[in-house]
Order: sequence, then C-alpha cells, then structure tokens
Amino acid sequence: METYGILTLLPPLVAIALCFITKQVLFSLFIGIWTAATIMSSFNPLTGTALALETIVENITDPWNAKLLLFTFFMGVGITFIWRLGGSLALTDFVKRKIKTRRGICLGTWLLGMLTSLNDCLVAAVTGNVFRDVCKEYRISSEKFSYVLDSTAAPAAAIFISDWIAYQIGMIATGLAAIGVTASATTVYVKSIPYNLYSIFTLIFVGMLMYRGKDYGPILEAENRTLTTGEYTEPGSQPMLNVETDLGEPIKTNPKVRNFVLPIVSAIAVILFGLYWTGREGEGILGVLEQADASTALLWGSFALAIVGFILALTSKLMNFEESMNCFVDGFKLMMLTASILAMAWSLSSIVQEMGLANYIVSLVGSNVPLWIIVILVFLLSMLVSFATGTSWGTMAIMTPLAISLVYQTTGNVEDVSMIAGLVLSGAIVGDHCSPISDTTVMASIYSGADHIAHVKTQLPYALTTAFIVLSMHVLNALIGCGPLVMIPVGIVMIYILQTVLSKLAMKRRGITYDISTLMKDSADEVITYMDQFKGKA
Repeated sequence: METYGILTLLPPLVAIALCFITKQVLFSLFIGIWTAATIMSSFNPLTGTALALETIVENITDPWNAKLLLFTFFMGVGITFIWRLGGSLALTDFVKRKIKTRRGICLGTWLLGMLTSLNDCLVAAVTGNVFRDVCKEYRISSEKFSYVLDSTAAPAAAIFISDWIAYQIGMIATGLAAIGVTASATTVYVKSIPYNLYSIFTLIFVGMLMYRGKDYGPILEAENRTLTTGEYTEPGSQPMLNVETDLGEPIKTNPKVRNFVLPIVSAIAVILFGLYWTGREGEGILGVLEQADASTALLWGSFALAIVGFILALTSKLMNFEESMNCFVDGFKLMMLTASILAMAWSLSSIVQEMGLANYIVSLVGSNVPLWIIVILVFLLSMLVSFATGTSWGTMAIMTPLAISLVYQTTGNVEDVSMIAGLVLSGAIVGDHCSPISDTTVMASIYSGADHIAHVKTQLPYALTTAFIVLSMHVLNALIGCGPLVMIPVGIVMIYILQTVLSKLAMKRRGITYDISTLMKDSADEVITYMDQFKGKA
C-alpha cells in the first residue's frame, strides 16, 4: 500500500476546518473526501473528483452500510407514523393524568428517552413531543428540557439496542483488520461497553439531576427565570420548533397510547429475534452475539416499526392507503440528512484509511508512549473531531481504527482494544453534545422548542463535567489497572459530590435564596403558588 506521510493528515483536517468555518457538515465531509482522492490521484483535481464519487458509491453499496441506510430510512417512517397517528399526543395525555410532581415529569423525560433509544433521533422526536407542553406547565425551562433530550439520546443509543450496535461493531472490525487480529468484533464491542463511561455516567448524571434538582451553571439561571417569570425560553430567543413542517399535523381524533407502544415494542422484539436467529449457531448469549448479523437484525426491526405503524393507520381507519404511503415518503425525507451524513462519514473514513492515516499516526506517536498519555490523546482528539464535524458516527469511523492500531502497537494487549474502543465512543459523544452542528443537538433544540444556541451554551458545563470524570477514571485505570468495577462506582460518587457542591456555589453566586431542589416534589399548581408567594416576600 502506497504511503502518503504527512499528507494523510490533510483530508480530516480540511473537513474539520471547513466545519468550523462553514457550519455545513455535508459540504465539509465531501471536500475532505475530495482532498484525499486528489492527493491519491497525483493532485489531478478531475481524476480526484472521479475517485471521490467512486468512493462514495462503494461505501453506499457496501452491504453492511446499505442495511444501515435502510434502517435509518425505516426509522424515519416509524417516527412519522407514531406522530401522525396521535401516539405521542396520547402519551402526553397519559403523562398528565399519571404524573403529578415536577420530579416525576423530569424523571419521565429521562426514562422515556432511554426507552426510545432504538435511534438517537427517535428520542428527540418522541420524547420532545410527549413532554414539551407538560414541561411548560411545570415551569421547566426549555434549556433543561433540551439538555435531557440530547443527553439521553446518543448515550442510551450507544449502550442499548439501537442502530449504534451494528455501526460500532463495524468500526471495531475495521480496526481489528488493520492490526491483523482475528478476535471477534462483537466480543470486543461487548467488552467495550463498560469502558464507554461517558454514556454510562451521562445517563446517571441526568437521572440524578432530574431526581435531586441540583442544577448549576447557565441551566440554573434558565430554571430560575422560568420559575420566577414563567418564561419557557429567554426573551428575544428564537425557538427552533417547527414540528408540523417535518412531521405534519397529528390526528387528534381519539388518540391512543397503543399507537406509540405497539410500533416500538414490535421493533425491539424483532431486533432481539433477529439477533438470535442470525446468531443461533453460537453457544450461549455471547456466542449468539458473536455469530449474529446485527445490521440485518436492526434492519428487520426498523421495518417492523414502519409496517406496524402502517397497519395501525389502515386498521384504525385514521388514514387511507394513499395517506399511509405518503407517511413512508415523508419518513424517508425526515432521515435524508442523517443518511447523507452517514454516507459521507463512511467515505471519508475509508479513504483516509486507504491513505494509511492510522499507520502514520502510530509512527508519529511511537511505541514507547505510556498508556495514560495515549488515553488522554485519544479522548481529546475524539472530542475535537466530533465537535468539528458534528457527528459521533463520523468520528468513530475516523478514530476507532486509528486508536485501535495505536494502542495495540503500544501495549500488544487485545484487552486494551476494548478499552480504547469504549474511550473513542465516549469522546465522540462528548464532542457531539458540545457541537452546534450535531444533528442530535439540533433535533433536541427543535423538539424541545428551545433556542438552539441557548441549548448548546447551557449544555456545555454538564457535558464537560461528565467528560472530566470520564477522563479522570480512564487515566486512573491506565495508571493502576483498576478496571470498570472501580471506575464506575468512583465516578458515580464524583457525580454526586460535584452536583451538590457546584449547585450550592452557583446558587450563592447568583443570589438565589430559595431552594429549587425542594420544588421537585411539588405539583404544577404548588410550584406556581410557591413562586408567587416567594416573589411577594422578596
């Protein structure tokens, strides 16, 4: 394989720089691909263009990638059916009847986000539509609500049943092939889950915050504003909500919760069956997972999501055949940008790998670098790439094979491959949460009805707090080899302590004299009554 030396760094750097400058992810990723192709074509721009287009075609038609693209489109169809059939609307009514406290509403958004983690975009669309108006009644700010949507989407999808499983396994398989190791990519993925500390700690951080109400930073200011004035968004802000444009008006005739539950339950059941059926020759659960074709199982599940929605639309007579078919088309449209970004990210990853980026980085770092330094470099670089490109999937495509090659050449330990794969994903999601051009960050703003820039700014302190804990635990593990059984409990204790201390300091610094956390047990009317009395005494 021809090597290109320092030029292998140029394509990803061009893509990152253009993302900062233009804020256009598709354009930036394509120019990154074109740059790589032009270098490989002896700097002939015409031949480079042809090679860039051919690279994209090859990645789209790759069987694994093609299945994930179809999965993405069918997920869009399922989301559209759930919305238009009034499933989200019915669940909103159910929530209003069953949950009567501010804490219950906050925890409800957190739990529903994890339950709908088949796809990170599904979390924002479904949970946002269910809880948005309820949050306004309980004086929960748009900034806090959008944070919950964003911070339960990718973290939950990354460790539960979702399209992320197949994608992560694919990236790990590419990394293993690069180092010539024949270990099962599925086994390495399963072992990497406890090392994906950002996903684990973020879900715990959000749940703890929703229960205790120990806010700090800009979200504390937003909560104080909403509680004292009732203003869901800051005056002068520009909420991004325009649900009807993307999904259309929901049918409000006798909405039923089954229109929400049945498609999702069906999808989960079919995915589990698909994993079993395609991996049934394996022995035990781990053996089945090793043999399973995750991309096929996910494709079946997303198709079930769409078909069950289609059947519900016809059997309930809420839609005729033509309207139901229109839902399919609109669902595909909903996911067009996501699918396009995936295709470009795969293509950039494959072409920089062909240029030998991973080998070049390994040669620069050398084989004598301490593991704790490699951990810091991989985590921070994953954060930077994800922040700049706005896509954690694209970051995994670039960073996973590179990081696997780097750590294996340094330590020669296959177990460290699982650790570094989890660390790359952690860094990718941190950057995704901090990036204003991330698709899930944008969707969290849209479906929460929040100002997008306000959402990004207010989420940063929470994301960086969790990132600090994650990096601390990984460095500790690299130094003393303590493993997840120590890293996870210590990290949870750090979350509790930091939330408590930072909330207390923030309230004192901002001169907030009432205890917001005590309002978590109150109903909407009690919250309003208390705040009116407080303002009267102030």
